[in-house]
Amino acid sequence: MTAVDPRTYNTPDRHTLHEGDVGQLGAAVLMLTREIWVLTDRMAVLETVLARHGIDATAEIDGFQPGDAMQARLDEKGKRLVASVVNAIAGIAD
Repeated sequence: MTAVDPRTYNTPDRHTLHEGDVGQLGAAVLMLTREIWVLTDRMAVLETVLARHGIDATAEIDGFQPGDAMQARLDEKGKRLVASVVNAIAGIAD
C-alpha cells in the first residue's frame, strides 16, 4: 500500500488572500496553534499512560501505515480541517 500524500487535498477554491484577510488569517493561525497544542499535549499524555502500562507505542505510531478505510476517514477529516481554515481566513462561519 502506498501512503497518500496529504497535500493532495490541500487545494482550496480560493487562490489568494485579500488585503482585508489579515485579521481572519491571524485568527486562523491562532486556532490552528491551539489545536496543535491540544493534540500535542494529548499525544504526550497518551504515550505516557501507555508506557506506565508497559506499552511503548511511540515507534509503532511513528511507523504506522493506515489501511484504505482509515486513510479515507483521515482524508475526509483533513479536507474538513483545510476547509475550516480557509473559511476562517475568508471570514466565513463554519
